[in-house]
Amino acid sequence: MLFYLILLLADLFLWVVLIRELRERNRIVKFSVLAVKAALTTLFIYLAVTLALHGGNPYGPADAYRQIVMGSMALLLLVTSSLSLLTLLAAGMVSLIMKRKMKWRGPVLISIFLLMTLLIADAHFRQRLNIKTVRTEIAIPGLDAALDGLKIALVSDLHLSSWHGNYGKLERAMNSVTAWEPDLLFNTGDFITYSWEEFGESDTILRKARAVSGAFAVEGNHDDGTYYPGYDQDYGAACSEMLKKKIEASGYTLLRDTALIINHNGTSVAIAGVVTNGHRLDINYGDFEKALGIIPDSLFTILLLHDPAGWLLTSVTGHMPDLTVSGHTHGLQAGLPGGGWSPAAEIHERWTGLHSIGDSYLYVTTGLGSMGMSARIFMPPEIVFLTLTSDRTNL
Repeated sequence: MLFYLILLLADLFLWVVLIRELRERNRIVKFSVLAVKAALTTLFIYLAVTLALHGGNPYGPADAYRQIVMGSMALLLLVTSSLSLLTLLAAGMVSLIMKRKMKWRGPVLISIFLLMTLLIADAHFRQRLNIKTVRTEIAIPGLDAALDGLKIALVSDLHLSSWHGNYGKLERAMNSVTAWEPDLLFNTGDFITYSWEEFGESDTILRKARAVSGAFAVEGNHDDGTYYPGYDQDYGAACSEMLKKKIEASGYTLLRDTALIINHNGTSVAIAGVVTNGHRLDINYGDFEKALGIIPDSLFTILLLHDPAGWLLTSVTGHMPDLTVSGHTHGLQAGLPGGGWSPAAEIHERWTGLHSIGDSYLYVTTGLGSMGMSARIFMPPEIVFLTLTSDRTNL
């Protein structure tokens, strides 16, 4: 409730600022701006009342979706009110020094409100649904000739409830995976955000993504159900069982600290998966030794690991995987236009793209879905198509 109270105060503050600054403005401008503000306040009240009446427990896709829409609303209110307050303080200080009213204050405050509203609206309605395809070749010295050209499709962090109302776009994304005809399809977890019920009927959509030699998945830290507000051990056990059924119904082989060996062009390849649990400040991992320790060093090994921060922990087995694929970071769902930097870089050492230590490679995707807020700000959702090769140099 304290969270909603803070947002309500931010909303009221913006009303006061806008009404005061619009007094002497053109009538059309005045009513247009206030109409936008009224629509946002109505949405905020609807979300707050709905979530409060629900008790804060997200069950199905619609419930969880409202949670992240509220996240976007919170971002808009808090950032806009903070920028407006800073502008008022700056204008006040300049007025005291120059001993006259700052005529630029009103236009700046109105522009801040409109531009922030436009940015968040675009990030919600367009950017978070505008899926990018990333194609990357990974040059691996000494790669077996039979594996040269191995095609891997990588998806992660679906957070399926974030596609509520837009499942058609997710279905087209899954069809695009099949159209590429990958040899392997990997999913590195976070199918859900809060509860297994969010999965809904999405298994029928995820089954549309197929690969020649199979699809494999691991669970992320959201998949254990601990983000569910009413979590207890009984719910955790039920979530684990139901999610396993849903993931397998989606066409994946679920790897829980396990490994298996497949054959590609007559050459054996080991595929291992280690689970990730916990929350951001207390992430923990499954049993690396159990998943990787039994794999002969001679086998080309691919590890599915949700959180890339655990990559170096694979060294406890005495043999790091040849390739590890991860997600988890989302690129914090925000970055600068054109890419290249995200605040995720201040939190995650390896938040996107290709990394290597010696002959061991890690690829991190910023994922497909959204959590925390129903927006991606210059950080588009992505599907990654990786091709292994032995005759080129990684850029």
